[in-house]
Amino acid sequence: MRHGFVLLFAVFQVGCACRWVDMQPDEADNQSTWYSGQLHTHSYWSDGRGFPEQVIDVYKQRGYQFLSITDHNRFADDDRKWRKVENEEGRWPWNVTQAMFAEYAATYGNDWVETKTNEGVVSVRLKTYRELKARFEEPGEFVLLPGVEITQKFKNLAVHLNYINLPTTLPCIENARAVKKINGNKTMSDLLALNVSEAERAAIEAQEPYILMLNHPFWSYYDIEPQSLIDCPEMRFFEVCNGGSSFAPHPQAQDYTPEKFWDIVNAFRLIQGHKLLYGIGTDDAHSYEETRIDGKAGVGDAWVMVRAAALTPKHLIEAMHQGDFYATSGVLLEDVTFTPADRTLHVRVKADPGVSYRIHFITTKNDFDQNVTRLTSPAAARRPARTVPVYSEDIGRTVKSVQGVEASYQMRADDLYVRARVESDTPSKLIVHFHPKVETAWTQPYAHH
Repeated sequence: MRHGFVLLFAVFQVGCACRWVDMQPDEADNQSTWYSGQLHTHSYWSDGRGFPEQVIDVYKQRGYQFLSITDHNRFADDDRKWRKVENEEGRWPWNVTQAMFAEYAATYGNDWVETKTNEGVVSVRLKTYRELKARFEEPGEFVLLPGVEITQKFKNLAVHLNYINLPTTLPCIENARAVKKINGNKTMSDLLALNVSEAERAAIEAQEPYILMLNHPFWSYYDIEPQSLIDCPEMRFFEVCNGGSSFAPHPQAQDYTPEKFWDIVNAFRLIQGHKLLYGIGTDDAHSYEETRIDGKAGVGDAWVMVRAAALTPKHLIEAMHQGDFYATSGVLLEDVTFTPADRTLHVRVKADPGVSYRIHFITTKNDFDQNVTRLTSPAAARRPARTVPVYSEDIGRTVKSVQGVEASYQMRADDLYVRARVESDTPSKLIVHFHPKVETAWTQPYAHH
């Protein structure tokens, strides 16, 4: 029997659930399968507008096969976490509202929902990750991965990173509020390296594979520069698509986008002998109520498709570290294959009827112009002051475009890497700065070695 909360959103699920059915592995993939997953969501444990059970049910019913709830600076392991039920949601980080609590109580029942009343004020206990995992996981069908969003403020810059599959709160954010201010003489690269080292230590202690990813480098406005990830090659993942920004690009840096950021980091990493940076798509979901669920910070804007041998944390994370996944905001791929012997990337789209597709192959040559200039962007209204780096047009050039559902590109001798962007003619569900205007998929970059 479906829960009442899920039925509330049934009208939104019909158009999305079909996107991941009938995904058959290529014969060359040793019977690996494509799995759909969301790696950036929030609940009442921090600043989401929903109980974690509601978050999980929405994603399960929309067809996702793995999910991580990544609340700010806290892992859901405290079984004494109570939230008051308020009449109004108030200001960020949002109160538990009467309306969401009423839906929660009606859906999950008295045998699950725990409340207490003090002087007429009702409080509700938030369920822990362990409790949620026991109730909602289904082997071979749905996996719940532990996660946390490291949320730091450094010299007026937002530094957000998700770590996935580490069931703990790292020392760098222990006992922190939803945002932790970082002081001192560190550089951004130093701070990222500290976060990386703490995640690595936690993974060794837990003996678990993990993912650490840089979130939304352009939110709120050019917060993270490419150089910080060039200097921290241990950071292997970042969000190429996450809700965009409310602020427009600098008029003299129109082509400096999250994709350009990606190409800059990879071009410099490769000439320095470091590993590639991989791109992830996420919702960064905060809103699950009917009036907001399909808007900004809602559900279904971007996600990842991972090709793995089985639906387990180990297999999913190993596949992602091998680059065997793609990010998407709506376009699905039947196959992505890179053949090292002839250095050829082949892409085949899982086409929807009546939809047109265009496949672009992007690369950077090994003799690219490495110069960088800087633009001053003063503060204006709510937009913060920034210095914007501008890199050469040599970086991230489109070298081949094909109209259709299948295409290949063979790397030239001077190509540092190749990746593909697949665009449909279906408009994006979100129209916002630094976000694709049409539904898009991004393969990972592939290099000679």
